[in-house]
Amino acid sequence: MKFWQTIRAAINPRPLSQAKANQLNAEAKEFFDKLVTTGKISAPDTPLVLRADEAALLHEPSKLIEARATRVYSGGGVHLKGIYIGGGESSSVQGLKQVDSGTLTLTTKRLVFTGSMESRVVSIKDIVSVEPLPDAIEVSTGKRAKRQIYSVHNPVIWTTLVRTVVKGGLSATVIEPVDPSADIRFSCPRCGQHLSVEQRGAGSAVNCPSCNEQIEIPRQNSAA
Repeated sequence: MKFWQTIRAAINPRPLSQAKANQLNAEAKEFFDKLVTTGKISAPDTPLVLRADEAALLHEPSKLIEARATRVYSGGGVHLKGIYIGGGESSSVQGLKQVDSGTLTLTTKRLVFTGSMESRVVSIKDIVSVEPLPDAIEVSTGKRAKRQIYSVHNPVIWTTLVRTVVKGGLSATVIEPVDPSADIRFSCPRCGQHLSVEQRGAGSAVNCPSCNEQIEIPRQNSAA
């Protein structure tokens, strides 16, 4: 069985149809055509704590799959409490095993898998290669010997965007998601306290919670 077929069996037992392949390619074309045309990419809503110079690019549910060694026994003898007694032979066979389920996030600085039991944080500069698989991407890094395989909805989009970020070729503007509960952000003109209020409060007067100075809420953001 070919390697990608083994991965397919570990992730999804159903074969990838030509119709599905066409759908994934069409989605990827639409995604990158829009990126090229507008020069902008909408940042996904992610619970990941981002650095000041970092922006999220992709985020979705994922499964972490890794190659694990399994010992196979053949011939005579008895396998008792982890010890092989008697005749016969044993050999180590590499197989794929789902390690955890969680989410996968690509940012301008990192590739982050967050699961219920396991987590993986890969710096973009440490990624050596990324390859598309039928329902996943395979990531190789300079700091980790094992292949890291992450299931994703569209491996074409993930592979292309990861490679672009690794090469430093992403020139698009990342549009951060708007927080509807804190649309207006500004600073108190007296003490400099950073404040945020709902959009409906624009133009009204309030007292600064820090210095108690009465200030007027601007009608648009004036400070981050």
